Amino acid sequence: LKVRGHDHFDVLPEGWIQVTHNSGMPVYLHKQSRVCTLSKPYFLGPGSIRKHEVPISAVPCLHYKREKEKEEKCPVTNGVSEGSGDGVPDKLADLAARIPTAKVESVKESQKERSLDATTFREYCEAVFEFQTVQLRKFKTWAGRRKHKKKLKQMQRPMLPEGTKLIMCSLPPTSDTSQITGGHSKREFIMNPSGKSNVCILHEYVQHAMRTQPQYTFKELESSSMPYGATVVISGIEYGSGFGSSKKQAKSEAAKATLEILIPQMKDTNMKSEKSEDFFQDVAFFDEIKVEDPRVNDLCAKTGQLSPYQILLECLKRNYGMGDTEIKQEMKNMKHHRNEFIMSVGKHSTSVICRNKKDGKQKASQAILQGLHPHITSWGSLLRLYGKGSCKTLKEKKEEEQRITELQSKASANKPNLCILNKLKEEMTKLKQRKEAMKPIGKFTPQEAELPSTSTANLKVVEL
Repeated sequence: LKVRGHDHFDVLPEGWIQVTHNSGMPVYLHKQSRVCTLSKPYFLGPGSIRKHEVPISAVPCLHYKREKEKEEKCPVTNGVSEGSGDGVPDKLADLAARIPTAKVESVKESQKERSLDATTFREYCEAVFEFQTVQLRKFKTWAGRRKHKKKLKQMQRPMLPEGTKLIMCSLPPTSDTSQITGGHSKREFIMNPSGKSNVCILHEYVQHAMRTQPQYTFKELESSSMPYGATVVISGIEYGSGFGSSKKQAKSEAAKATLEILIPQMKDTNMKSEKSEDFFQDVAFFDEIKVEDPRVNDLCAKTGQLSPYQILLECLKRNYGMGDTEIKQEMKNMKHHRNEFIMSVGKHSTSVICRNKKDGKQKASQAILQGLHPHITSWGSLLRLYGKGSCKTLKEKKEEEQRITELQSKASANKPNLCILNKLKEEMTKLKQRKEAMKPIGKFTPQEAELPSTSTANLKVVEL
């Protein structure tokens, strides 16, 4: 490499040497640690690692580029000045050519000329690299930092689980509401399709949006693989059709085709049951929501989770035989269009103020669940105990067995069935994870001291 420019004030740190590589490029070696670098190292000393000015020699490409530009702009060629032709005697020109030019340079001048501040260095790097702007906050004390973090946490708005999709449609005005609002009704129907079949989604949508019931017409076909066909009829108009090996499958396919006609976005958002069954319900969003929060029922409907009343029924079902599991409900009218809803389960009783019976049933269920589980504070914990995915239903077990049976049809002659082998591998991995989770971490040997008495609370069952 042809050397251009040399800074006499910038010396190598202790233990570093410069060696010419076989490629011709200079390589800097730290003899003690055998660490190599292609850029020239420099000694920082007590200076700030973030705020110090970078010597231009530490950026080889920029340093070589600037020195080359200096040589091209220099007015001296081969020791003779190009701009001193007129008015200068030949003797003085010859004398100047024989005497080498001297230059006086101080440390400050050299440092100023051969150092890069943060702005200049970034402007050069922006032509090569891609940057992003990051805002940082500085605090004088740890107390100020903790106060700021606490304020940010309070301002954070919890979001629904990722992947939540809702079906929203405006409801047609009824005869009662049209007289009151003058025909301008803004009521809206919201439904989460998660965990629901195509037939269930179609029935809910048609009942709310069209105020009618979908009907199905079945017919038998001559095909041996698809012997049944079904067509959805709504208000005398035929919509989607479907075919299948059974009437149930044909009905499901017809409902799916009808949904794609009525709601075109369902074609992209329609999830297959195979993927949705394996997906573990994300309930982390509910960990910040208390059991008796009035928003629980609305949030459960939007996320496709069980309502508080359904959770209460599941809780009583699992604890059947522990006491009186009968739910007693009573509604009392109050002043100013308010109602009092009273619910009793065993020795637990609660009353809530509500707008209607549907709202009161959910709020009272939350209060009863809190009484049955005093050690639980968040709704997410109850969903993990009694919600979707907490235990498999009989229907889910049958569908899983059916999916495994269908894998046999994917086998080819004289070849191993890779689908069954992959499924077996997946199940063995799950079994291994369950065994590792139950593996004891060791044996605890307490010292000879007084141990605390055992608790009288039984957390395995609820007290009814």
